[in-house]
Amino acid sequence: MTMTPDLNDSTAAKIQPTIPATAPNDNQLIWQNLRRQVKALSLDLWGTILDDKQSPADTILYSEQRQNFLREELQNLGHQFSPEQMRAAYKHTWEHFDDLWAKQIAFGAEEGLREMLRHLDAELPPESFQRAQRFFEEAIQNPQPLDGAIEAVQMLAEKYPLALISDTAWTPGRVLRQIFAHDKILDCFRVLIFSGDTGVTKPHPKMFQLALNGLGVQPHDCLHIGDLQHTDIAGAKAVGMHTAWIRRPVYAGKEQQDYGPNVIVASMKEVAERLLLF
Repeated sequence: MTMTPDLNDSTAAKIQPTIPATAPNDNQLIWQNLRRQVKALSLDLWGTILDDKQSPADTILYSEQRQNFLREELQNLGHQFSPEQMRAAYKHTWEHFDDLWAKQIAFGAEEGLREMLRHLDAELPPESFQRAQRFFEEAIQNPQPLDGAIEAVQMLAEKYPLALISDTAWTPGRVLRQIFAHDKILDCFRVLIFSGDTGVTKPHPKMFQLALNGLGVQPHDCLHIGDLQHTDIAGAKAVGMHTAWIRRPVYAGKEQQDYGPNVIVASMKEVAERLLLF
């Protein structure tokens, strides 16, 4: 998915980082200042803690599982749709999600399922719809954490209060909480902010302000870490937070626009190393 944040002039005027952007000769000083100033951390999820670069086989598997489940539900009601029609409806729904994301409007499995049904010109009774929605939400189980990310979160939580700020699509906060519990990081977070719960997506300021409120800190006391410049870096800077970009030059086939993060890192593991000095 791609999206360009709507940062108007008044919002852009707020983007005044306390700490200068990273440069080769002052990177060490920036991290020294961050260690002195930062009292709390907020973290992105996909591409920061959990791997969103699933193998093509896994991506196809989850997509086909959802399509096949819905196709069977519709067949039980006398509706006949080909696999090609189901794939077209699923593709259309991802494009619909992309449009909503560009407008900073939250979306989830319920919205996606309704959009697939609209595209197919079909309906499901409430019980069948709820059954399909639950299957769509729970299709992904135990996604792979990025290398060293779980350990980094656990170590950082020993020193800093942590918030998670995540956009969600098919997989809602309810399921993600179960995944965090499995990975033994659920208790590391003081507050969990999911777009499906807030009604908006990053870079909307509400996502970041809710995290700051939950952490009980001011924006200049918090460092936000994420891999997408146009959502994580732009959104966090707009409310006055420090920012660390987990370097991901290309996203969704496009080169990322530079929103001037304070520091650039390779991973959550490096963030922990820089802040905790080990």
